[in-house]
Amino acid sequence: MKYRDLRLSFTIEGIQFTVISICLEKLPMLMPMHSHSKNSYEIHYISYGYGTLRANGNTYPITPGTLFVTGPEVEHEQISVPETPMTEYCIYLKISSPSHKAVHTNPLIRSFISHPFWFGSGDNATYELMNQIIRELEHPQEGYELVLQSLLQQVIIMLVRNYNVAVVPGEQHSPAASSPNDLAYLIIEEAFLYHYRDITLESLAAQLGLGIRQTERLLQIHYHKTFQAKKKEARMSAACSLLRGTDASVSSIAEELGYSSVEHFSNAFRRFHSMTPSQFRRHSKEAAM
Repeated sequence: MKYRDLRLSFTIEGIQFTVISICLEKLPMLMPMHSHSKNSYEIHYISYGYGTLRANGNTYPITPGTLFVTGPEVEHEQISVPETPMTEYCIYLKISSPSHKAVHTNPLIRSFISHPFWFGSGDNATYELMNQIIRELEHPQEGYELVLQSLLQQVIIMLVRNYNVAVVPGEQHSPAASSPNDLAYLIIEEAFLYHYRDITLESLAAQLGLGIRQTERLLQIHYHKTFQAKKKEARMSAACSLLRGTDASVSSIAEELGYSSVEHFSNAFRRFHSMTPSQFRRHSKEAAM
């Protein structure tokens, strides 16, 4: 189940948090490498299943109870174990830009912003908190938005308590101001994550309700990439995940990614990664030994 465009907002110490999407779903075998815009965060809690998280060049084993955060521009991918795929609670949110004073004087806000990536574990309280959020969304009653705001505030506080990391005095990280249309960033990220095979600039613009030039400008400002560069990056990330995590042939991977021929795919992969798909697969296996 997935709840999108929620527009649930709450404030902690003068900083506005806007929750765009909340979901509880079984993950497919592969969630290719992707990242979020510079003012976006995803909170992930794995209630069941096993897999691997790759983030910022490191690999982390995922087991039931894993809790992690992927914030602005943190590149990451998730790979489920086929026999026991992960079931994930995921909260996608954006924050307003805090003042220097708010960051400096408030340890909770400073800690949250200072951890664009964090990996750890939750407990029964985390599981129950996530469950309560889904129950309120599934069966909304009078005042459910107020209840959700309270539960989501507790999620942020729970996270910061879990960080258990000393904050360097004076360290400040100020994300960009939130856009009036925050759902646009979720649409963009999901488009490249799930539809890298055949996404076009025109179809993306149509989903966003924007013109071609507005869409290109949005990608440049918030991702520092053109549409073609972002699509190529998405396809190459998916290619790496498939080569590393499956035994599928190079020709079948080329077809899965939407290339017209295996030669076209191999040439594109070599230009992007400076090695052939077969070389990449062989190096990946050797590195894992």
